[in-house]
Amino acid sequence: MSSSPLVIVEASPDTPLVWFDVAIRGGACADPLGVEGLHRHAAILARRGAGRRDRAELDETLDGLGAAVEVGVSRDAVSLSGLSLSRHLDQVIDLAADILAEPRFAEDEHARLLRETPQVLDEIRDDDSALATRWFDWLCSPGHPYGRTSLGTSTSLGRIDRATATATWKREVVTGNLVIGLAGDIDDSAAQRVVARLTERLPTAARPIVAAEPTARDAKGRRVILVDKPDRTQAQIRIGHLSVRYGHADTAALAIAEAVFGGMFSSRLMQEIRVKRGWSYGAGCALRRSRLPHWFELWMAAGIDVAGPAVALALELFAEYAENGPSDEEVDFARSYLVGAMPFHVATARQRMQLAVRDAVFDLPSGFTVRLPEALAALGAADVRAACRAHLRPDNAVTVAVTTADHARGALADASAGTLTVVDHDEY
Repeated sequence: MSSSPLVIVEASPDTPLVWFDVAIRGGACADPLGVEGLHRHAAILARRGAGRRDRAELDETLDGLGAAVEVGVSRDAVSLSGLSLSRHLDQVIDLAADILAEPRFAEDEHARLLRETPQVLDEIRDDDSALATRWFDWLCSPGHPYGRTSLGTSTSLGRIDRATATATWKREVVTGNLVIGLAGDIDDSAAQRVVARLTERLPTAARPIVAAEPTARDAKGRRVILVDKPDRTQAQIRIGHLSVRYGHADTAALAIAEAVFGGMFSSRLMQEIRVKRGWSYGAGCALRRSRLPHWFELWMAAGIDVAGPAVALALELFAEYAENGPSDEEVDFARSYLVGAMPFHVATARQRMQLAVRDAVFDLPSGFTVRLPEALAALGAADVRAACRAHLRPDNAVTVAVTTADHARGALADASAGTLTVVDHDEY
């Protein structure tokens, strides 16, 4: 593998601003089993003081430059992202380079972050939608790298130590593991200078091994997990199963399939769940976009009195759709919608850069996403129906519902959604 970073430049001199994204391949799916939250902890800690500046000094310097530098953690990468005025770019890049090469990993900040993260976990437990997603991710395909939470658990947070966080950062922040995206008021010469400054103090090394193709697969048969939370009036519902990766040969066909079934206001889920019955304000579906195979997921927030019937109907619609797929007319309409929407996703240099960085992190060919309209145009309705039959598996669907068990248990048990298990909302 190459020991050089992958560099993406989208120049646009219209405004005196430069955006940059540095993606460090790996991300939360590379957290060690039982130490979930490690990559998030390391990234936040790196941002809290670097070089000669502690956290307060780093924040103050950025404020004085009118700039921003933040970290983020996804399943597949840790990112360092920033925005700078063109005239201050060199100074801001020097600060970003400090974060990459010389993070302090201060003991007091480490201890403070360990105290703060459980509060974030409590906030997720208070948010029914976020809680439903957290439980669904964990239980959809046990053993899958994407099933482990990027935030961590009460148990895993206690296993994160400063030395391991430091070692993780130093192992993964090497030249060959970076995807560097630059957009805005920047030319090739300036881009070369920025890349040199970001990487000159980093180890010259190839990309380390990241999470391999998962061996986990859907358990056979349907399952229902009722996440019991008192005094609910709604049920936040997730339904789905492990499917293919974004970038699979059927990605374009599945994009049309998800648009028809749950990606537009005219979609089948919206029409049947919201328009005809008024059971949920919204209902949709999507194949999660990631480097490894990920979930095909349906979602809705139904009133607690209709949670059972809503799940039963969604599964019935899903089964019929998996078998028969969309009509010719639905495919034509969805294709037109998707092709028409694409210009809005690539309208700015920053958007084009971010899509290109994401494609690179997902190990996709350059320009994969922006060329999807060409792939969509080449598809017929029969191709989409074949993809539905191949990749939608309603018989193995997992249903997670965050609601009050005393009120919803019976109806969910009768929804033909499989064996029902009740868990307390704060168990995970």
